[in-house]
Amino acid sequence: MKITVLGLSLAAIATGAWAQTTIAHNETLPAKGAFTVGQIEDADVIDSANREAGEVEHVLLDAAGKPTAIVIEIDRMGPDKKVVVALADVTVAPEPGDRDDHIVRTKLSKAQLAALPDWKG
Repeated sequence: MKITVLGLSLAAIATGAWAQTTIAHNETLPAKGAFTVGQIEDADVIDSANREAGEVEHVLLDAAGKPTAIVIEIDRMGPDKKVVVALADVTVAPEPGDRDDHIVRTKLSKAQLAALPDWKG
């Protein structure tokens, strides 16, 4: 039930709050903790079942220029699907064995990510 509520709240956020964001173009901008936009963009996204779900397409900024969310391009058959997930709902860590690459982990399953509304950016 908790995961369903999280998924529904993310879906509600994705349809409204993200409409007033911009895409980060400064790769040295801090994105989350000690990680920069450049390190998070194109990072692999791992779902709650520890499976690869896609990759980070963009980092979104609020009106003040602060990173608040990421756009994930979901790996799937057919046309690409991009969804928005709040930075608060992911963790970022260097990839084991390659400290220049990073991995983004989400609390959602790949199916829950795919059920989120499409991001039209």
